[in-house]
Amino acid sequence: MSLPVLVAIAGFLAVLGTSVFVAWLAFSVGRWLGSREALRADREHEGPVGSVVGATLGLLAFTLAITFNMAHTKYNDRKQLVREDVRAIETAYDRALLLPEEASHAAHEKLVEYARIRAFDTFANPDLPIAAIIARSEKIQQELWAQALAHRDNPQIRFYMDALSAMRNIHAERVTVGIHDHVPIPVWIALIFVTALGMVTMGYQASLVGSKRARAMIPLIVAFCVILTMALDLDRPQQGILRVDQGPMIRLDASLEHRSDR
Repeated sequence: MSLPVLVAIAGFLAVLGTSVFVAWLAFSVGRWLGSREALRADREHEGPVGSVVGATLGLLAFTLAITFNMAHTKYNDRKQLVREDVRAIETAYDRALLLPEEASHAAHEKLVEYARIRAFDTFANPDLPIAAIIARSEKIQQELWAQALAHRDNPQIRFYMDALSAMRNIHAERVTVGIHDHVPIPVWIALIFVTALGMVTMGYQASLVGSKRARAMIPLIVAFCVILTMALDLDRPQQGILRVDQGPMIRLDASLEHRSDR
């Protein structure tokens, strides 16, 4: 197992451990408040408190489900865009044959480079210069477009230009979805706040009813924290352990390299 993979796993476990610790701390605060309330002569009745705990945990589960679904949807969108990017590059490579022979050869070289710089594995290259890759990709797009415009008198070139347009649009969408589009910070704050409230109310109820089995709550706390940590990991597509698969682009790079060598 490579060092970047171990680092990613260690980061995941660190976040999970921190979330479990914070949740357990909130549960302990609730137990302390509940034990104080239990000593009072006019303490609260267990029934209403149980209803509050059930409602709070239900709200927590609902909030967690919404957050996880948002992160998972964005993760799937990123995977889909990789496949669309592959199809767009391959289409542009094929339609470059509509150019004159010399121009076609030059376009193929640029498209091979375009695929190569995008066929990255962040586990193998953890310090990948994403900004430089984006800048070079856009530079190649401009060069290909200028080359196509030089042959726009050929009526068939419009099919090649359509492919270049699709390639540029998908690139822009990949940059937006992959780098800038994440689960909003207020959603994470709300989720953490509701989680803390849920743990406090559980601890409060446990002490109020005189339960001495706090360890029985550990699996529930860990389960909530695992889902929360997975949602956070899905929202970091090139940093966590659940990274977007770049396999289709890597295979395209190998295929175009083979075709250009013929």
